[in-house]
Amino acid sequence: MKRLSIKNAENVRRQILAYLASDDEEIQYLLRLHAILLLCQQDPPDNMEIASLYGVDRKTVTRWVSKINATEDGDITALLDVAKPGRNTKMSQKQLAIIDKVLTRSPRKAGIQADKWTGAVLADYLKNSHGIELKIRMCQRWIRTLEQQRLGEEEA
Repeated sequence: MKRLSIKNAENVRRQILAYLASDDEEIQYLLRLHAILLLCQQDPPDNMEIASLYGVDRKTVTRWVSKINATEDGDITALLDVAKPGRNTKMSQKQLAIIDKVLTRSPRKAGIQADKWTGAVLADYLKNSHGIELKIRMCQRWIRTLEQQRLGEEEA
């Protein structure tokens, strides 16, 4: 039987990894579940192969496995994100307004070659265009927070 192949495989892989890098908690949960599913196979790949496949650190894969193994019966809900309290923001209202305004437009309208806002895309844009330096994870949080606020305003 002829082996299947994907045309432009590297481009397809890059797009999928960009999608999986989303802040969407459900997408992140499904990514973790799929990685664990691969590890449940009879001849599973090692954590380095899983990490490479999903574009994450090998320690992240190890942490996912540890969460599953810490449950008595292998409960997959251990992989769900849990809300964590944190300290108050040091962002000024002006900086928050800039981020909020930027996120209302598509990245392409902001002159960026990306289809959607991700933490990395937003961090690069803010640094290059506004001199605001935020870590990728913080940008991911702001994307999620501001989108939730906008959705709440639309429903009200």
